[in-house]
Amino acid sequence: MDRVRVGFIGAGRISTLHALAYERNPTGDLVAVADSNPGAAKQQADKWGAKLVFSDYREMLQSPDIDAVEVLLPHNLHLQVSREALEAGKHVSLQKPMCLTMSEAMQIVDAAHAASSVFRMVENYRTYEPYMRAKAMLDSGEIGEPIGMRVKTIHGKGRGGWEVPSTALGWRADAAIAGGANSIHDYGAHITSIIPFFLGEVEKVHAMADLSAGADRFTGSRSVITWKQMGSNVFGTWDMNESSEFIIDTKYYPVDEWIEITGTRGILWMTRCTARMVDMPPLVMFRDGKTFEYSDMETDWGDSFRRAGHEFTEGIVNGKQPQLDAREATHTLAVSLAAAKSAVEHREVSIAEMHGR
Repeated sequence: MDRVRVGFIGAGRISTLHALAYERNPTGDLVAVADSNPGAAKQQADKWGAKLVFSDYREMLQSPDIDAVEVLLPHNLHLQVSREALEAGKHVSLQKPMCLTMSEAMQIVDAAHAASSVFRMVENYRTYEPYMRAKAMLDSGEIGEPIGMRVKTIHGKGRGGWEVPSTALGWRADAAIAGGANSIHDYGAHITSIIPFFLGEVEKVHAMADLSAGADRFTGSRSVITWKQMGSNVFGTWDMNESSEFIIDTKYYPVDEWIEITGTRGILWMTRCTARMVDMPPLVMFRDGKTFEYSDMETDWGDSFRRAGHEFTEGIVNGKQPQLDAREATHTLAVSLAAAKSAVEHREVSIAEMHGR
């Protein structure tokens, strides 16, 4: 296969970013769009040049003219649609979070193992260029051995950016659809995938979080989550804050992130991601008493979706598993669910416990 014919299942807000991957993709084409709202499906298909439009995703799965699908749906549909797509022989790219529960995750793992096609959970933070550069520097020993990590996020008032449709906010307020604890389970899935991206798997977590009614919005809550890396004495902290008075320059959501990784010889700072909160280099390193600044990279958050889509189709064409296969995706889900469980039960929770061990 030289080119992968891709269909989108879901034509909501986030699909506009996933579509960036198919504007000049050397290994894939967006050929179809399915959505339960036929008008939305046709509107987006016409915009993107996709020839096929479906109101029922099952019809898309039956089409021999489609090789792969991107599942861009509310969380409660992730298991059902991913499993059906894999059983239909389609390659699957699943929007985060993987699903609602560990039981559902294991069903996806089983379906992926039984299939001959590729499954991956898409995580655009892993294909955000400043993070990719920092990962390469960390792996090459630029700051020595990692000994700690700090993640900070802020949800504020966007200056610029887009409006999140009321429909998207509506279903996220329903725990049966979204899973609850959205800042940890939904938005937080980005963070729980980035932690193992940089440092490897997590062993246990502890969280203090305000998950009271009305406080835990899509990307905004106030919480502090700590974790321990698997089999080491490396620890990390992740704290989220929100304020309606905090102005954030953005093209997308009114949220931004910055990360600090401390090593035995120095520190790496990634100063932005979703937005452009600060006017400074996106990547800074302090090592051996000197500061190094790096700006020669793409910093637009939307570009990370382009890279993520390319990674998916290139992996299919070249027979290479993209990042976050079913097992890896299950670990990121377990970390999120463990953090939410810890916040509710006021205790440390191990990842082994989430697996029933």
